[in-house]
Amino acid sequence: MIIPAAIASFIQGPVLTTLGTRDARNRPMIARGSGGHGLVAPGRLEIAISGCLWPETVANLRDNGALSVTFVDPESYRAFQVKGRGALRDADADDCARAVAYVAQLRQRLVGFGIEGSAIDFWLTARDIVMTTLDVDRIFEQAPGSRAGTVVT
Repeated sequence: MIIPAAIASFIQGPVLTTLGTRDARNRPMIARGSGGHGLVAPGRLEIAISGCLWPETVANLRDNGALSVTFVDPESYRAFQVKGRGALRDADADDCARAVAYVAQLRQRLVGFGIEGSAIDFWLTARDIVMTTLDVDRIFEQAPGSRAGTVVT
């Protein structure tokens, strides 16, 4: 699926990134992404994950690749959920630099909303970055309102 330009721009901004995976017994696991979600092809994204903070998510991706990622603007709650198949790869120096920049930018934005930095640091880090490549099957609008759950074409 080709990702529309407006959505591609949105998900590459300083937005909250939540990954959803499942284990072999279909038990769900969520994790926070650490940025790096650049478009590498028209229907493919890359998302940075802290392997030390979210080891179950990394294990689930290695095991079955089932992945959904939700991108939320923390100010407006505008949101999109992207579903597809994920595959892991090692992060390179550029991936790690993008993750560091994303964490700093999002942390600054959230602190500006009055969230304590120590609370953010617990779940948002650029340590031990692993990259997942997501081949997008579907995109859903998830913002509050009448369009919630609508498939984006």
